Order: sequence, then C-alpha cells, then structure tokens
Amino acid sequence: MNDTTRTPRLVRAAAVLALALVGPTALAACSSTPTSPSTGNAAASVGAKWGDCMRTAGFQVEDPSDDQVRSGAVTSPAGVDAQRFTEASGKCASDLGVTGADSAQKDKWKRQYAAVDSCVREQYPDAPEQEPGLINYSDYPRAQEPEFQDTLSSCLSKHAPDTQQLGR
Repeated sequence: MNDTTRTPRLVRAAAVLALALVGPTALAACSSTPTSPSTGNAAASVGAKWGDCMRTAGFQVEDPSDDQVRSGAVTSPAGVDAQRFTEASGKCASDLGVTGADSAQKDKWKRQYAAVDSCVREQYPDAPEQEPGLINYSDYPRAQEPEFQDTLSSCLSKHAPDTQQLGR
C-alpha cells in the first residue's frame, strides 16, 4: 500500500491517549487475537496484530512495525473519519497492552510537532495551524502533492526523528 496519493495523517497514539487537551485517544485497538491471513499464527508481531485489528475495524492500513505501535506513531489514510480512526486505533492498542506515554514524553511530542508545523508552514504558509500534539494536514488541499509530502517528511525527520509516517 505505497500510495502516495493518500495524505498521511500522523496520529501519535501514545501521546494522544493521555492528552486530555487534544481529545479522544489516538492509538486504539480491536482484538489481540490475529484473524487475518497476514499474521498466520498466534506469535504475530504487535504491528501485525494492530494492523489486523484496524482492518477488522474497516480501515485499509499496512502493518506498522512493533516500535511504531509502541511509540504511538500511526498514520491514517486520507478521507477517513478521524474520530472513528482514533477511537479504533486506541482500542486496538489498548487490547494489545500498549500503554500511553507519560507527561514528559507528551510534552516532548507537543514541542516536536509544533516545530514540525512551523517548518511546514515556512514553505506552505497557507497550511492550517496544527493542534498541540497532533499533525493532521488531511483537510489541506495541497497535502496530497508529492512536494508537500516531501516537505512534511523532511520536517518530521528534522524535528521529530522518533516519528515515522505509515502509508508513505
């Protein structure tokens, strides 16, 4: 699913799970029991189980790495209901035993994402200002342009190196 026409939407599950200021949880879950053929056995990775859970919930996502699930860095496809994705992602993570981040980690992510937003807006001044702790340009008309995606990836690498985009 390497579809560059999708707008990656960064959802920092671990950060959002405990961020009361931001709203509903970001990395949610379904069942920790793998059911899709992609996992094959009960010893499937956390990322594969999370991916199965999200597909069962109706989202077309790739299996993230275990580290991406544990760190809370997940990306939803463009055009999905953000709240529904966030809730499903949080439930999936919870069912898999993935816990939220502590306040120091959440504060770090808020600072990093503010720097990412500032970096992006240097080249795209009309891009919408982001909420603290989130990166979501899915409603921005230019977000699907390859140049914008390159800028976002570059800004993420520079200012939030522990964040990875999925679906890119």
